Amino acid sequence: MEKKIINVLIVEDSLTTQSLLKGIIAEDPSFHVLAVVINGKQAVESVAKLHPDVVSMDINMPIMDGLEATRQIMYHTPVPIVIVSSQYEPSNLDLSFSILKAGALTILPSPVGPMHPDYRQSARSYRNTLRMMSAIKVTAQRKNPSISPQITVTKSVNLVNSEGNNDVHAKILAIGASAGGPIGLQTILNLIPSNFPIPILIVQHIDPNFATGFCDWLNDTSAVPVQIAVDGEKIMAGHAYLPPGDSHLGVASDGTLKVSNEPPERNLRPAVSFLFRSIATVYGKNAIAVLLSGMGSDGARELKQLRGLGALTMAQDELSSLVHGMPGEAIRLGAVCMTGSPEVIAHEIIKIIKL
Repeated sequence: MEKKIINVLIVEDSLTTQSLLKGIIAEDPSFHVLAVVINGKQAVESVAKLHPDVVSMDINMPIMDGLEATRQIMYHTPVPIVIVSSQYEPSNLDLSFSILKAGALTILPSPVGPMHPDYRQSARSYRNTLRMMSAIKVTAQRKNPSISPQITVTKSVNLVNSEGNNDVHAKILAIGASAGGPIGLQTILNLIPSNFPIPILIVQHIDPNFATGFCDWLNDTSAVPVQIAVDGEKIMAGHAYLPPGDSHLGVASDGTLKVSNEPPERNLRPAVSFLFRSIATVYGKNAIAVLLSGMGSDGARELKQLRGLGALTMAQDELSSLVHGMPGEAIRLGAVCMTGSPEVIAHEIIKIIKL
């Protein structure tokens, strides 16, 4: 079977970098450069006209920068976008999350030149990222304040009994997310009040070097304190926990935090599957579990396990998801009691635990 050619749009104003990126792509016959444009305005027009499989987008350009171009593309004609810039520094977290908020899937520093000893590795990383991201189905990032957000509840779930009391006696909230997830997480943590009576455990697929910075970024807008989990630490109500970089997060049988270096699951560490399985074992029906935007299927089967135990399971809807892979798979498996945007999910959680 013939391999599908991956059509790439390069958005870059530097002639030197244009030449470098075109050369790297030309080394692999499974890629084709559709066009090279020099600013964000041309990028928006070219995506609408050429329909590339993936966009390699610079940040700082004349007329319209990469952030605004990404926002406009993801609103009008969504396509996987990889930000590639020589000015990108992993330590610049504000820029990193602004880029993700705009709708880009990931961020890379520009590859080094052919005379650099790391050229081959750098070139492979660039091509592999373009290849992986080109396969992801992204959805339009549209928000219309005149439209009330909707939540869909499956017919088989009974959230409120005849006396008007919630059937779910939640003792923990577990959230899993991947691509497109940081903004959803930020939204939920911003809406959850400071007197939230249960702990929150979060797994977000992210570069291990970002773990601490991501925690700080969430803390900036969260009403509950967000912290990096420590193995064996007592779990506190009204606190949110993230795993350290390249570590799984779960709950031990004694109810303390479990930080583990066990092997990756589906090449992921941390894995949402590890978290949800742990929650199912320790909390069973007394859990609320949420899957947000993300590629792949991590956590979907384990969410179904939780629903089977009687836990309340929720997933982000397609309309609000950048990538509907993980929540979409959970919905397909019948693992979800209800779906909605992050805003709706947060309000439903608050309502269910009667805050």
